[in-house]
Amino acid sequence: MPSGFVVLEAFPLTPNGKLDRKALPAPDGSQLSSRAYAAPEGEAETTLAAIWRELLGVEPVGRHDNFFELGGHSLLAVTLVERMRQAGLHSDIRQLFGAADLAALAASLSGDSALVAAPANGIPAEGCEAITPEMVTLTALSQAQIAAIAAQVPGGWPISRTSTRWRRCRKASCSTTCWAAKATPIWSRL
Repeated sequence: MPSGFVVLEAFPLTPNGKLDRKALPAPDGSQLSSRAYAAPEGEAETTLAAIWRELLGVEPVGRHDNFFELGGHSLLAVTLVERMRQAGLHSDIRQLFGAADLAALAASLSGDSALVAAPANGIPAEGCEAITPEMVTLTALSQAQIAAIAAQVPGGWPISRTSTRWRRCRKASCSTTCWAAKATPIWSRL
């Protein structure tokens, strides 16, 4: 359903007779379908309205306005969620699509809008050892750089042996992680 209409005498055409989309006039505020304006209430609604005005370039933004009816789309929704996070209002895309009206979105925000806490590290500390200074430089290499180094190893490694090893590893959860503890790089192999 279009959110705005513009009445034209004739469609603008290009020299070859096709519709000239760039010459079509944009609807002004009076031609957009909208609800009766109601000013945003509360700090959350006021902050959201300011972000919407900036992102959508629409004046004024009322508490009953819908993000998508004002010209928002999925890519702008991602930007909106990030701007909300920067302003201290934590939400996600699902909340926006579920409550696209300004008042409904502001009401869906939790009062203690905190970020989701990451689970504790489940890697046991025993079996870890400090890596050598020579190995520290390897942690900054890209996958392509590692592959280039591996390709220069004399004798190489037969593919058949590699695939056999990987089949064994797939059955058990095997991983190698590298992290720093107290500014000392640590190498852990599980």
